[in-house]
Amino acid sequence: MTATAAGTLWYAYAVVGPVDAEVRAALGGEFELVGSGEAAVVAGPVDEADYGTDVLAERLNDREWVEQAVQAHERVVQRLLPVAAVVPLRFGSIHRDREGVAAFLHSRRDDFVATLARVRGRVELGVKVWLEPQEEQRPPAAATSGREYLERQRAARERHAAAGAELDDRLRRIHERLLAASDEGVLNRPQARELTGDPRRMVMNAAYLVADDDAFVAEVERLRRDEPSLVLEVTGPWAPYNFADAPER
Repeated sequence: MTATAAGTLWYAYAVVGPVDAEVRAALGGEFELVGSGEAAVVAGPVDEADYGTDVLAERLNDREWVEQAVQAHERVVQRLLPVAAVVPLRFGSIHRDREGVAAFLHSRRDDFVATLARVRGRVELGVKVWLEPQEEQRPPAAATSGREYLERQRAARERHAAAGAELDDRLRRIHERLLAASDEGVLNRPQARELTGDPRRMVMNAAYLVADDDAFVAEVERLRRDEPSLVLEVTGPWAPYNFADAPER
C-alpha cells in the first residue's frame, strides 16, 4: 500500500504506539502504519474526488456523506483502542501522499509520543447533565398597573438569576467530584435542543480521561443520588479526542 494511485490522497486516522504485532493484527492489512517504535500514523488512501481541497468543503455540506465518513473514521480508531494507546486525529486529516504522512509524523513526533504516554491505559468517558423540562405554570393575572408590571418583571429576573446561580454551583460541584475520580477533565459547550432532538435542556457537556472506569461510574451513581433533579448520562468509552492535544494539519 505504499504506492499512491492517481486521483488518491492519504487520510490519517490516528497515531498509535507502541507499534507491535497486536496493532498490525487489529488493522488486518487494510491500512498502513507510517512510522514505527513509539509512534506511527494509521493511514490509507482515499479518493481525491471526495477529499480533495476543491470538493471537501462541498462534501461537508452533505449530512449523509459526513455521517458515513465520520463513522468510518471512528471505526478505525475504535478497533485500535483495545491493543494500544491511541491519539485520534480529527476527521479530515488529509495528506498528498505517504511521504506527506511521514513528514507530518516527523514534525510532531515528540508531541505525539508525550500524548501517547499520557493517555496510555486510559479511556475517555463523556458525562452529559440534563435538566428536565419544567411543568408549565398557570400564567399570573394581568397586572393592574404599569408599576405592578415592572415589579413583576424585576422579580422574575431576580428569580431567574438566582436559579441560574444555584444551578451553576451544583454543576461546579459535580465537575469537581468527577475530576477527583479521573485524571483530567474538560468542559465543552452544551448542545442545543436543535442538535440533540431532546426536549430536556443539556446544562453540562464534559469529558474525562479515566484510568478506572468502574470507580468513575460509581461516583456518577453517587451524584445521581445526590442530585435527583438532574439527569446524568455517561457515554463511551471513547478514544481520547478531548485530550489528544498534539497539533495536526
